Amino acid sequence: MKKLFVIVFLLTLASLTGCQPAPTPLRIVSSPWPGYEPIYLARDLGYLDESKFVVNELPSSNITFESFTNGSADIATLTLDETLTLLSQGRKLRILAVMDVSNGADAVMARPNIKKLSDLKGKRIAIVNIPLGVFMLSRTLEAAGLKAKDVSVIPMPENAHEKAYQQNKIDVAVTFEPFKTKLAQAGAHMLFDSSKIPNEIFDLLVVHEETYQKRSKDLCELSKQWFRTLDYIQNNTQDSHARMSKRLGMDPSLYQAMMDGLKVPDAQENIRLLSGSHPAIIQPISNLAKTMFESGLITTTVSAEALLSSEFLASCLK
Repeated sequence: MKKLFVIVFLLTLASLTGCQPAPTPLRIVSSPWPGYEPIYLARDLGYLDESKFVVNELPSSNITFESFTNGSADIATLTLDETLTLLSQGRKLRILAVMDVSNGADAVMARPNIKKLSDLKGKRIAIVNIPLGVFMLSRTLEAAGLKAKDVSVIPMPENAHEKAYQQNKIDVAVTFEPFKTKLAQAGAHMLFDSSKIPNEIFDLLVVHEETYQKRSKDLCELSKQWFRTLDYIQNNTQDSHARMSKRLGMDPSLYQAMMDGLKVPDAQENIRLLSGSHPAIIQPISNLAKTMFESGLITTTVSAEALLSSEFLASCLK
């Protein structure tokens, strides 16, 4: 009888286990940006299990930000300043990976007659109405010795900048690739870019804390496949650039030129930035948070450590 009871118990347990629904795929949202392209390439190469991950491209970064903020997505590609904005609002987040560091890919594009920063006074400036747009404008005006009241700020999505420029509705656009290149093709020139403010604009793969706690195994898998994709790009550059540039609707040589404005940290560099007892990204985060607080972009101070899990990435990539 005892033996029969054990058999029945085990069969019942197996039945209950078998009825457990599979976890829903993690929803990843992103927007057009050269440094985010490897996430789409990972999907297209079949590196991301479709039962675990769904990658959705949204038309602009402000929609990506809103989608992640309102809980429509579990994971998002965000800039560091966007991440700090959410952190200052009390959101609990984790950085999974540093996707890239802008070194010229974010820029202020101006009409040819605007030759120096001081010429911005009185001009119509389009910005993306997200923290990055406000931050870049703030740093540009600081470099120009101007105040926000000295210019006319026109919020609009980044994919509307080129048309507004061609229709003479704006004089300047605070923008980023691939829209920077499109504006250059329309006749604009670069007046200021992120190479003037190194280690301030990081692009990150960010996850909600609740998802981080519940789906750590899947997040570890996502991190592995991100770096697997970077290795693929390094070993198959021509094929990779052809695929990614096609998605962005441009010639591969233009894509390469855009990537020259970015630094893409590999696995070991990411571990240095995010892991250990003294993650290297803490100082840049603290510096940027201080700048944002003093500029009024955030209203509370934030802790860099709240975004990091010192052992996660290093343990995932063993």
